[in-house]
Parts: sequence; structure tokens; C-alpha cells
Amino acid sequence: MLQERDLFLITGIPGTGKTCYADKFAKEFGFLHHDLEDQQTQTLNRFNANPAQFIGELLNERENVVVTWGFGPDCERSVSLVLQLRSAGFKWIWFDGNRPAALREFQKRATVQEIAFYVQMYRIENSRIVERLKPIVINSFDDNGQFKAAKELLAEIRATSMSK
Repeated sequence: MLQERDLFLITGIPGTGKTCYADKFAKEFGFLHHDLEDQQTQTLNRFNANPAQFIGELLNERENVVVTWGFGPDCERSVSLVLQLRSAGFKWIWFDGNRPAALREFQKRATVQEIAFYVQMYRIENSRIVERLKPIVINSFDDNGQFKAAKELLAEIRATSMSK
């Protein structure tokens, strides 16, 4: 009998810790992390070239898998790729929450200008992606605007995704 695995796709607003949490899930809990924005591995190019093959490779992994992506919600090709992962059994998790805290975290990035945060937020709000496609929404921040502990957040993701 095949053991149930966690298959998560994590997207969401900028600055909510998508990649950082997935790295922690990999290090602390044995997940395989595939970051679609990793330029070195060209993961998104592989996904775009042959989505069925890429998803098949992910499903053939024996470990829990987390895929992260700060995708363009107003691009139909991007939405299609998200829906393909979801239909393959990935739980689509949308990180959201404390917007000022997300902006603060985004501003810590030395590689991206702050305007990129506002552009992406506009694209998210204008596309109404969350309302239209109803991912599982998780607040990655606690009540004080600090990131939740990885163990706590993973438990919340698992509990919430089991009920959906």
C-alpha cells in the first residue's frame, strides 16, 4: 500500500516566506523543495516545456514534496500550470496575511526593488485569483506580524488541507 504523502504547491503574496518556509520544511521535515523561480535549476523552464512529465517526476518522488512559486496570477499559462498541479493531487496553499509585515519582509531583499511588491499586489488583486480559484489560504504571520514557527505552520497547513 502506498503511503500518503504531502504534496504542496505554495504561492501567495510577496514577502510571506514561501521559499524560506519550503527550505525549512526540506531541512527540518525531509520535504523535497522545488522552487519554480530558481534560475540555476531552470525548474520553471522544465515545467513549461513538458508539464505532464515534470508533474510525473514529482509524483514519482518517495518523499513529501513542496513546490514554491510567486507566479503571475493574471497570466493564463501560469494559472493553467497551477491547476495542473492541483489536479495531480497537490494541495494549493496561498500564503497571505499581514500585508505590512509582508512588505517589511519584502523590503529586506536586496535583489528586488520595492515597486515589484506593489506591482505583484496589483496583479493579485486585479486578477481576483484567490476568489476565483479558491486555494487554501494560510496566514504565515502570527498576531504580532512575525513569521510563525515552521513546525506550527506545517501543522496548520496539514490540518487545513485535510479538511478541504
